Amino acid sequence: MSVAEKRKTKTPILVDRIADFIEKIKATRKPDGTFDTKKIGALWNEEVRFHFDNGRTEKTLELYIVKYRYALKDAFGPKTTPLAICNMKKLRERLDTYIKTADYSVKGVASSIEEKLERAGYNMVGRKPRFLLRVSDFISATNGVATKPEMQALWDAEMASMGDKAQATVISYITKYRNALREAFGDDHPMLRIAAGTPQLYDEARKIKMAKIANKHGSLITFDNYAEVMRRCRRYLQSSDIMTVAIGLMGTTGRRPYEIFTQAELTPAAYGKGVSKWSVLFNGQAKTKQGEGTKFGVTYEIPVLEQSKIVLDAYSRLRESSDGKLWFGLSVDDFTSEVRLPLRDAVIGKFEDIWPKEEPPKPYGLRHLYAEIAFRNFAPSSVTKNSYFAAILGHNNNDLETSLSYMTYTFPEDAAASKARAEKVADRTIRQMVEVNRIPGMPQTS
Repeated sequence: MSVAEKRKTKTPILVDRIADFIEKIKATRKPDGTFDTKKIGALWNEEVRFHFDNGRTEKTLELYIVKYRYALKDAFGPKTTPLAICNMKKLRERLDTYIKTADYSVKGVASSIEEKLERAGYNMVGRKPRFLLRVSDFISATNGVATKPEMQALWDAEMASMGDKAQATVISYITKYRNALREAFGDDHPMLRIAAGTPQLYDEARKIKMAKIANKHGSLITFDNYAEVMRRCRRYLQSSDIMTVAIGLMGTTGRRPYEIFTQAELTPAAYGKGVSKWSVLFNGQAKTKQGEGTKFGVTYEIPVLEQSKIVLDAYSRLRESSDGKLWFGLSVDDFTSEVRLPLRDAVIGKFEDIWPKEEPPKPYGLRHLYAEIAFRNFAPSSVTKNSYFAAILGHNNNDLETSLSYMTYTFPEDAAASKARAEKVADRTIRQMVEVNRIPGMPQTS
């Protein structure tokens, strides 16, 4: 299986994988209480290789190894054979070997960056696009670099240059660097294992996000005209205007704008000996960073808020249209520059008269509304709202803060009960967020 194929494989959540690894290590214990060191070494090599081949960056893998070691210490105690064998050495060996032996492009250009610089040269007076220039220089400097120390030095210099930037800006910039690396050299270049933020950077951003979600969730928006919004979305599926059809698909399938326009694949879902009337199969999940436990690269079943036959017919007309063919396969940057603003204006024009006054109509609001309606119409009574949202929106089952962030609206007929329940859900979920990724033996941060 190629690296690209492995990245598209649904993988276990890290906590579960560590627990399985601990059980395998326990099985290597001999009757006299000692351990089979060769078996432990082979298990550890396999574990590091699994995460490495699934595209984890070096810094992420270092954090993973720390978590494995805390779990080993908790299970077997300090100064034990498993803890001595399961260390960082295998990771460093694997990265060094990969740089020396892997087949990857050593020369490349990030064409989209160069095109933006060229346009900026024509359009801008005085002020230079410093960040784009820095990314361009970084890609040029990466050309031909063949050792880990050289790559690390290049990336350390870029991180140092962002020292005065806000946290959110740094994370955004890192994403742009990584996109440029992929464009220039492909997915297999070892710099992609090095060019990343520290786990602490992302952890701090996650804590800030959690706090914002908790505050927001205490004040749900009552969506008085939700039924009319969905009636319009269902009607838009029959439109002769392809942008309108796409908006109808966003509302009735709950997929992101980028997914609907550029990469979604919708097919019939089986039901008994026939086809499901109220669900379809979806492939084309975006924004998961190919994360473990998410639906990246996975075809999965989603409920739809119009009969599946009508949804699939609208999807076919979108894909077969001249605009649909142009939109399909657009990069994130091209989608942003060519589609996002016309789409935003179209959504405002279609829903401004019936959208809640607390916010303007927005494409992403349709995804939030879809999740609420789907939960009400289709969720089994035994399934929690968090779990159901995660399942139908394609998130990691333990990504509680993401599913909570989609709980934006309530409906007038149950507004009072929903808002009271929301406060309890927010409090319980924030506590779950702290616990859900806890590794046994690992100290907790406040």
